[in-house]
Amino acid sequence: MKRRKGADVIADVLIQEEVPYVFGICGHGNVGMIDALHERQDKIKFISPRHEQTAGHMADAYYRVAHKPVATLTSCGPGSANMPMSLACAQADSSAFLAITANVPTSQFNRAPFQESYQHFQADFPSVVRPYVKRSFQPSRVDMLPTAMRQAMHMMTSGRPGPVHLDVPYNVFQEQDMVELPAPRSLSPINRTGGSPEDIARAADMLLGAERPLIFIGHGVTISEASVELTELVNRLGIAVAMSPNGMGTLDMQHPLSLGFIGRNGTHAANEAGRRCDVLLTLGARFDDRSSSSWKQGYSWNIPPPV
Repeated sequence: MKRRKGADVIADVLIQEEVPYVFGICGHGNVGMIDALHERQDKIKFISPRHEQTAGHMADAYYRVAHKPVATLTSCGPGSANMPMSLACAQADSSAFLAITANVPTSQFNRAPFQESYQHFQADFPSVVRPYVKRSFQPSRVDMLPTAMRQAMHMMTSGRPGPVHLDVPYNVFQEQDMVELPAPRSLSPINRTGGSPEDIARAADMLLGAERPLIFIGHGVTISEASVELTELVNRLGIAVAMSPNGMGTLDMQHPLSLGFIGRNGTHAANEAGRRCDVLLTLGARFDDRSSSSWKQGYSWNIPPPV
């Protein structure tokens, strides 16, 4: 345990978790964090894209390609208010990153300082992004940061991946306290328990006994990098595959059992198979309206409902 600034705690945890980049914009509210990143520029890189929303999309894109979360850093008020669109995009597609936003000093909460959002609650920027993140943390003291960082890093990739928000008051970046960093984690693209052998055997029996089985795959297959395993499963069972748009490419689109993507704008073959299958194996999909509700309810935009 040693005496650390709040910004040093955040930076050191990011480095400990092997986060390679922070995408963001410098502002008066986050200069303390900028200093901490500059002191560690040989271990973590700060990249400024000139617009906060772009920073969020860059972090989202990095996870989609590398399947490892990075972070964004934006200043208080209107700068961070550019983040919700990129957070909503990441959340919808199960893409993870840590959005660090600055806020006004705790001593000025609810006193109308420059760029405070406080119409309903003091320093209330977390309420702006809560609909678009798995969780929002607002530590008001340095000693709260290790727990907040540990939980945030875990939550991003646990279960269904998604963005997490850390809102840090200006003074918390600069103040010091005796704190210990959380134990290192091994951040994996997906962190969840596997199915039980009994359930897997039961699912296999159902598929083998079906007359019109179908496999429906989504973005979870993509971010799990399970293309090889999926192809082997399809070849072994000889079952056709329909895809959500974000699942496309995990099975070769030219594969004879690939039906293309399903839903409102899907192919005739995929929608017809989805409508008439008797057993459906779904992998890495969430049955959202665009990909599944149209055929799940017995109709689609492409095919008239059966008489």
